[in-house]
Amino acid sequence: MKQCRISGGMRNPSAKQDSLEKRMRRRIARKRGDVFLRADFSDLGSYGQVGRALRDLVREGCLIKIVLGLYARATPSLRDGKPMPANGLRTLTDALHRLGVETTPSRAELAYNSGRSEQVPTGRVVGIRGKRIHRQIGYGGISLIFERAGPDRDQQRRETGRRADVPMAPIAVREVLHLIWEADRYPILGNEDWRHSAALERAACDRAATATMSPDDPPEFGPWLAALCSERLPPDQRDEIMEALYGLFDPRGDEPEDG
Repeated sequence: MKQCRISGGMRNPSAKQDSLEKRMRRRIARKRGDVFLRADFSDLGSYGQVGRALRDLVREGCLIKIVLGLYARATPSLRDGKPMPANGLRTLTDALHRLGVETTPSRAELAYNSGRSEQVPTGRVVGIRGKRIHRQIGYGGISLIFERAGPDRDQQRRETGRRADVPMAPIAVREVLHLIWEADRYPILGNEDWRHSAALERAACDRAATATMSPDDPPEFGPWLAALCSERLPPDQRDEIMEALYGLFDPRGDEPEDG
């Protein structure tokens, strides 16, 4: 790996034109903060040119790639010398802010700060509001776990249990889609949460057998419900439908744009 040299010095007036990489290095050196979008350099060259320069800076250990179009200032790890974000996990939270995502303390952090728990939070769980995150945000095999700020988890489970005790009755297609949306947004902290989220979705699809269209339901509701309850639905099509449901049931939940 080359040695990373980031300099904020003045441009050499005798040079006809600095290379794109040098100009990007100067911008990185002068810019406040440690997180950069590809768009931060779009005025310096074409999409392909900027992409190649970013890859070079990553190879040299000047930057570390967080996710597509999102990079962080890097520093050598004291343990093994490999590049890592200058501010560790905090950099990942800053990356979410650059994507326009509102973050909140996780439930574990709130419990620890209030003295209700002695378990020190790892920092990998981040509470989020509004915007839905489809991508993994992380580095070196370490990724954030997103916890959507919402109702108390135990309360949700109790309500789910109460719903399960009630005999099935006719239900509107819109209501079933809302139940599937609730299952998808259930906060995920561990494997048990994945299982509970999947159980919520299965329960919703069980209700689909008695679902009926309301006069004011859009015609796409029926095909959406059938697709979401199909085991053969491709992931990309599921994401498209779920994105539409987030826009319907939580208008603030638009996905942040790529940099």
